[in-house]
Amino acid sequence: MNSGRRHRLALIVLLAAFAGCGSDAGSSLDSTPEKLDGTESHEFEQDDLDAAAEASDAVKEYCAGAVSEAQRLGCESHVTDEDLP
Repeated sequence: MNSGRRHRLALIVLLAAFAGCGSDAGSSLDSTPEKLDGTESHEFEQDDLDAAAEASDAVKEYCAGAVSEAQRLGCESHVTDEDLP
């Protein structure tokens, strides 16, 4: 399987994980979340945070159905307009 097909397959799996998920689209993105013990969390790379912040309105609308902020951020940082149906 060539890398292009592997990339498309991985994207399909990612998109399938987000399909049909519901969420409150009005929640704001917290770029410095805390862990349960109160310490700062660094789960997302800055590149992912930047990509999510720069996502198009169409991508943000597509990802709005994620069940968690983490899923929404992951979707917004990895899905592009070319990936949308």
